[in-house]
Amino acid sequence: MAEGKVITYDMPRALSFRQVGIGLPAAIFIITVMALIAAAVNQLVSQNAQTYAEEVGLTRAFFAAESGAGFAMNTIFPPEDYAGGYVNNTQLQKCPANPTIYNLVVPGLNQCTASVSCTLVENGSSNYATIESTGTCGDVERTVQVRTVFDD
Repeated sequence: MAEGKVITYDMPRALSFRQVGIGLPAAIFIITVMALIAAAVNQLVSQNAQTYAEEVGLTRAFFAAESGAGFAMNTIFPPEDYAGGYVNNTQLQKCPANPTIYNLVVPGLNQCTASVSCTLVENGSSNYATIESTGTCGDVERTVQVRTVFDD
């Protein structure tokens, strides 16, 4: 056996220096990109929710205007139950010139109004009516215009 022989091992010179890598900068870059993507998705979801609310308001206003136009059409062309154009023993005007305001209270159209006006043009035995109905729900408005002809 060899006496007092000490074996030493020197680290290679490359490992003795401070190691440099791309791991930390790459991780910071990926985290930054992911944060930007998350912010963009959040913005898109927010805009989508706002657009949906506006579309619901516009749809409600449209149906309020359609309802008002339907009420006016019922006065011009009364259903069979009201053949003489009477409601509660009061004869309905065929085409009232002054705007009529209907406050709608049915589910889906509650807190909506319909402002209906009518313009009548007589031509011989035929009458031409133009009904304009504006539905309002909150700060949203939609207008519907209906033209019809009827004989007296």
